[in-house]
Amino acid sequence: MTARVYCAVLLCLSGCWSSTEAAPGLNITGGEKIHVTGVCPNTKYEAEMCARIRFVPCADDRDCAKKNEKCCSNGCGLACMPPVTVKPGVCPSTNNEVVRCIRKDEELCADDSECPNKEKCCSTVCGGHQCTAPVTVKPGVCPITNEEISCFRKDDDLCADDSECPKKQKCCSTACGGHKCTAPVTVKPGVCPRTNFEEIRCIKKGDELCADDSECPKKEKCCSTACGGRQCTAPVTVKPGVCPITNEEIRCIRKDDDLCADDSECPKKQKCCSTACGGHKCTAPVTV
Repeated sequence: MTARVYCAVLLCLSGCWSSTEAAPGLNITGGEKIHVTGVCPNTKYEAEMCARIRFVPCADDRDCAKKNEKCCSNGCGLACMPPVTVKPGVCPSTNNEVVRCIRKDEELCADDSECPNKEKCCSTVCGGHQCTAPVTVKPGVCPITNEEISCFRKDDDLCADDSECPKKQKCCSTACGGHKCTAPVTVKPGVCPRTNFEEIRCIKKGDELCADDSECPKKEKCCSTACGGRQCTAPVTVKPGVCPITNEEIRCIRKDDDLCADDSECPKKQKCCSTACGGHKCTAPVTV
């Protein structure tokens, strides 16, 4: 018989007690991990509320699948919640630097399901949410800006989103904080290998040997190096599936070991996933 577990988080510590009554929808037995479709709601309790809240905890979507819910963070821990609707499109960017907020904007919506027609629930400049028409996003990726440029003033915003740019151009960030219409760069399939910044001591910044994937031969990609440069590199294997969520409430005595670098080093369908204490190990994925 499974146990119903109630947890209250107080001062970042979890206190739990159990009863013998079965917990509906909570699966703490073994088995293949599954992934419930949808997106977690943006529900976050304030820290002072955590001591007053009781909830049935979960580790991943498998524990919530019987109720067709997802395992989501509520600000106090992980709990089963109904997924929210996400409409297609992208929310317009907010310019936080130009606006000075006297107070926080109101929360006029919680998720896209509360908005009419094709509108999405988007963040406002002053920290609230409201229903807003999504912006057009053209295919392609904006080029990387040169971070070594010294800016005397902020560049002008010559566009707000891709819909204001001609043909295939996209509205991209400039090196000095503005936006302008720019031709997108080529992005080859695959993922750049992970660089270990912590274990390498750099005497100087690495050279910029490429700007984007179009400058690399065959299937190679333009990837970041450990010392902040870029060079053409063979992409790594990425197996299907998603790594399980790590428990952020664990207190780490030391950093975990890196037992793998990428998915190609893991057996069968396992993926190279992050651990709760900053390492990597081969782990069964959550099925998408």
